[in-house]
Amino acid sequence: MKKLLYLILPLMLCVSCDDYLDVKPVGQVIPEAVEDYRSFLTAAYAITNTNKVLTTYRSDELQINPNSPGVEQYEDIFIWNDENPSPLTRQVPYGSFYNIIFYCNHIIKNQNNMEGEAEAIDQLIGEAYALRAMQYFELINLYAKPYNISTADEDPAVPIVTIYETDVEYPVSTVKEVYDLILNDLTQADLLINVDEQNTGLNYRFSRVAVKAFKARVYLYQNQWQKAIDNADEALALNSGLQDLNIDSSIMPSEYNSVESLLALETVASFDLANNSAISDDLIEAYDQSGDLRFDLYFEENPGGIFRSKKSAENKFKVSYRTSELYLIRAEALSQLGETDAAKEVLLEFSKNRYTPEGFEQYSLNLDGLNADNLLAEILDERRREFAIEGQRWYDLRRTTQPEVTKTYNGQTYTLERNDERYVIPLPNNAVINNPDL
Repeated sequence: MKKLLYLILPLMLCVSCDDYLDVKPVGQVIPEAVEDYRSFLTAAYAITNTNKVLTTYRSDELQINPNSPGVEQYEDIFIWNDENPSPLTRQVPYGSFYNIIFYCNHIIKNQNNMEGEAEAIDQLIGEAYALRAMQYFELINLYAKPYNISTADEDPAVPIVTIYETDVEYPVSTVKEVYDLILNDLTQADLLINVDEQNTGLNYRFSRVAVKAFKARVYLYQNQWQKAIDNADEALALNSGLQDLNIDSSIMPSEYNSVESLLALETVASFDLANNSAISDDLIEAYDQSGDLRFDLYFEENPGGIFRSKKSAENKFKVSYRTSELYLIRAEALSQLGETDAAKEVLLEFSKNRYTPEGFEQYSLNLDGLNADNLLAEILDERRREFAIEGQRWYDLRRTTQPEVTKTYNGQTYTLERNDERYVIPLPNNAVINNPDL
């Protein structure tokens, strides 16, 4: 493919520390100083991808009404109609990921040409490596099979582009090759990044704790349980804060200014999701409404008994990694390693911050009676409750049991079968047209 990406150098951007992600154009420049390249990376950070929003429609977290405004953009996604979707259907991002990758590649390529303090240059290059890894992680979890150690070196994934050239082909790489790139990039980021944790308002940028949290997630998705635990522990050594909802329920734990925020970058909700869709009955039933403090914090009841999400498209709801996930990664990995008692201890340490005292007492009793298999199922249910409408559910369904999911829409029933091939999203038609190798 000669034209893999839709790459145009947009205006250089810079960020104001006064307002969260307040990005303002400052004109086109030829970067030389590290500050110029910082503006270049800020432009990459500012590109919005909607994949977490669209996969929430694809998962089992929502229900939609055929009479809702704008529903025609989501109904084919909702019922997994990938073969002949309406022209009005929103397209899952693809090219925009590579646009961000282009920015990162340009910064990495020019690291020896930058002028400025070595520490600032290292930090910037490290962020570029981490941000590039993030794009490939999203691409591979949308458009490729979940990681399977026995088939990863054969399963097709997406093209790898680390140096952009106009007259070369970009063949599809394997799942293993893409994961290897992700981990290599994160290793470089870990070596270079020197900011332990970004200040609130700048925490859309990668820091050491965000890189370690990201690595923990990557290893979890690869079923490398001990490495997931090790990296979660390293991240928790930098920030182990949990928001106790018994004490403070003024904000959600997922908001960018929460004590739990490690990286607040990705858009996970939209106006349509918050206002024109409803929470699925199945998700509502996953909560103990009397004892789980998250239920009233996350959802609101509308006339007719319809529950909607309080998480919206506001910048304050941007979220990528937070400390809650580190605790649940540890619990899941310990459970997978057969360390049932240790997994229960981690789960209790986390959940006491989410339930009323009475609810936690009952939760503890229930947890005590679980065997290894039931404990793992409970940990995954806890992830479902904790990360509702944050774009994690579809990925969790894919990487774990790929269960059968049934939905009713407009009087018809639709089923995603167990291990259905539709757990992998087809590449967009325009991407295939531009690159027949796909």
